Amino acid sequence: MQPSAEALVRLFPRLRVTSVYRSYSEQLRLWNTRAQNPFPVAPPGRSKHQLRRAWDMEGPAADLQRAGALWERAGGRWGGRFGDPIHFEA
Repeated sequence: MQPSAEALVRLFPRLRVTSVYRSYSEQLRLWNTRAQNPFPVAPPGRSKHQLRRAWDMEGPAADLQRAGALWERAGGRWGGRFGDPIHFEA
């Protein structure tokens, strides 16, 4: 996933990768504090981050939307379609 994330950052330099792989304990911590998180959180064992098949990015909403559309055209899945605009997965 790293080459894909890096390619999007090169095309959209105002975006920054914030999360890639998450261990079970990291995902559990996010799950347990999901009420304070503005973005959806998958329960441990169901996150593509744990499988190294997803990453999150932060930056201007317009850049996230353009990067998401490009990622979808390349065959990926963008979380903006299900309320998680920072999420990109294969």
